[in-house]
Amino acid sequence: MKSSENEIAEGVGRARRETDLPDLGVRILTDFGRILAAEARLLETNLVGAAQALVDRVYLTAILVVIAAAGIVSLIGSIVMLLHQWMPWWQVLGIVGLGSLILAAILRRILMPRDVPIFQVATSRDN
Repeated sequence: MKSSENEIAEGVGRARRETDLPDLGVRILTDFGRILAAEARLLETNLVGAAQALVDRVYLTAILVVIAAAGIVSLIGSIVMLLHQWMPWWQVLGIVGLGSLILAAILRRILMPRDVPIFQVATSRDN
């Protein structure tokens, strides 16, 4: 009698498992879809925030560069006008040009390391 009861219990268990497997598969896929959608929303939020911060920084940097360039041009113009009170234009422009070249050479020596060449010629051995 026990064997027939066991067979009946196994049959009910097998039938229950067979009907539960498709439902379980659907639940797994649905949960996976929800997790994937949540991750996509989170990634979109992070990317939009990072892109917006980058654009804001680019705008601010561009504005600061333009303001600094206008200030430098104004300063050089005022120096040229001041020097022109004592000298003719050709001497003033020569002094300003020479000063600019000397300043560029000094800044290049200070800001660029010695082992970085200004230009590099590629040879066939480099490839």
